[in-house]
Parts: sequence; C-alpha cells; structure tokens
Amino acid sequence: MIEITIPEYITHVQLSKRRKAKHYKRGDKMPLKYQDRKKYKFDREGYLVSAKGGLRVIANPRSAGTPKFLKINGQAIYSGNMRPMVRAKVVNAMKEFFAEHIKDMRVLRWPYRIEADLYAPIAAGNWDLDNQWIYHKCFIDALVAEGKLFDDNIMFVTGSPGFRYFPVDEPEQRKLVYRLIPEDRTEILEHPSYKKVHAESMESLAF
Repeated sequence: MIEITIPEYITHVQLSKRRKAKHYKRGDKMPLKYQDRKKYKFDREGYLVSAKGGLRVIANPRSAGTPKFLKINGQAIYSGNMRPMVRAKVVNAMKEFFAEHIKDMRVLRWPYRIEADLYAPIAAGNWDLDNQWIYHKCFIDALVAEGKLFDDNIMFVTGSPGFRYFPVDEPEQRKLVYRLIPEDRTEILEHPSYKKVHAESMESLAF
C-alpha cells in the first residue's frame, strides 16, 4: 500500500493578481449617498461621476486592485455555472499542486483501489463532503500526467475514492490522505481482460 499525506492542501485558486475596478452606471442599485445630484451626476456614457472633477465612482473600492481568489468547490463545476476558462485554470492549478506531492512516488504497475481521508475544520458545518469530489479527479489525473499511473480507466483504478471526514480545529491542520491499495480480489486478478493487460505485472506480483 502507498499512503500519501498532503498537508495544508490547496483550497483557493488565484484567478487574477489585480481585480479590475467596477463603476456605477445609470440604472444600477447604489448607496443613497450617491443619489445626491449636487455631488454626483452621470456622464455622457451613463457612468456615475463626481460633480467636481468628473471622476467615475468606483463600485468596489475594497476589492479593486487586490488579488482575486476562487474557493475550490466541485458543485460550481457540476452546476455548469463556471466559465470554461476559469474551470481550466482551477483544474490546472490543482493538478500542479498534486504533482509536487507525488513526484517521488513509484510507478503503479497493476490495478489499485484508492481510499481517501479529509481533515478539515467543521466551520459552519453546512458544506457537503461529496462536493469535494474534484480533489479526487485532479489527484488521479495528476498520477496519470506525471507517469505514476498508465491510465485512470477501470483496468488500473478499480476503486474510486470518497472522502472519510475527520474534524480539526485550525485551517493549518487541514490535510488530505490518499491510500493506494494493490487490488487483491480474485474477480479482478483472474479475469482474462485484466490478466492480458497486466500479464507482466501479475507475474512479478506472484513472487
């Protein structure tokens, strides 16, 4: 069995280094203070500007110019609400993260089943464990991309992971634990299709 412990696993992906400033336009809902037409007015393009100086009013002063991060959650991908470019950026960042933790792992040459544990704070306690499935997908994809696993089809992965949850007190205590267990079921090892694909591996496994 191979056990891989990943402390302080990735929870957010940086989408941009500096968020763009947003500006109020005619018809937008805005704070009452901006409705004072002695201090603010709309320019020819419909943007809200200061009456003195004509500077556009920033609608997101706290976040403008700061990095933008997205919390990792499989539900956003499943629902289809995430733009393809954002989805690709999230997935690639997760694969790169996992790649660093499996680079010294030996190559898997026969069928494995995978188990997983998630250590994380309870926080509000209103999040679904099954929405974290994206970690499994990216972990296994990273195994294939890094050449640690020939493929992630059923000829090589015969048991998909589902998280077993363990609560911790602090975010810094969070971790993922993956266990890759060599398949030992007769139904798999003695099946003609598996014996054909893993002939050399099965022969070495017998000694």
